[in-house]
Amino acid sequence: MRKYLNPWITDDAYKVLCGEKGTILDVGGGSSPYVGASHILDIGEFSEQRLADNSWGIPAAMTDNVTIISGASRKWSERQYTQFDLCGGKPWPFKDKQFDLGLCSHTLEDLRDPLPAARELFRVCKRTLIICPSRLFEQTKGVDHPRYCGFPHHIWMVYTNNENLIFRRKSGVLYTKGCHLVCPLGKTLNREAGSMFVVGSHLQVKEQVFHEMSQEAEEYRSFLDQYRSLDNLFVSDGYRHNLKYWVWRFRQKYFGNL
Repeated sequence: MRKYLNPWITDDAYKVLCGEKGTILDVGGGSSPYVGASHILDIGEFSEQRLADNSWGIPAAMTDNVTIISGASRKWSERQYTQFDLCGGKPWPFKDKQFDLGLCSHTLEDLRDPLPAARELFRVCKRTLIICPSRLFEQTKGVDHPRYCGFPHHIWMVYTNNENLIFRRKSGVLYTKGCHLVCPLGKTLNREAGSMFVVGSHLQVKEQVFHEMSQEAEEYRSFLDQYRSLDNLFVSDGYRHNLKYWVWRFRQKYFGNL
């Protein structure tokens, strides 16, 4: 029975996983690993029960419909699990190109220092599948919380620029006028708009930095120009909310009270 489901993994990203027949390293999958991963790398301690309870996805061998993302419990052994600090500054304990595919799903945007981790990911894997919330998601207020852009706990926006994997630290400039979209009440971004994934054997890893607030704000606004007139970005969030939820949303939006 499924106990975990990330709604921000697109069908095309899932097809990449289902099509992989070799070894898969799930980086940051210690809380909720992909069920088809052969190895897991995470800072948390090994827990066979936690991994089994929160695994997600169905390998291609189990279904012909790769668009289904549904839980399928399995067991991992300690030899398949490596407890390791991704940001500790030390090389990961794997050989160059040891794994056929490196999966890093919704992890890099949380790390205190994701750039070395991304470089190590490219080193130890023949190719990679990186999945993160899209830049649009992180520049949209009210998708997860009515007073914050994107997920409030995320440190970075992650996106691609030609052959580069770009990391940009989220800042308070996001909340200035014109630098973010606002998600309507009862709506959310559609899955394709809210998710970013990239498949590759190697990308240059770079951090985008602005030295002037005005320059940063202008770049935020310029990015959003392509989305302001697209009404199909937002869909129903699919939940039936009670009166208590709507009171909470109203208080958060207008008063900032929990």
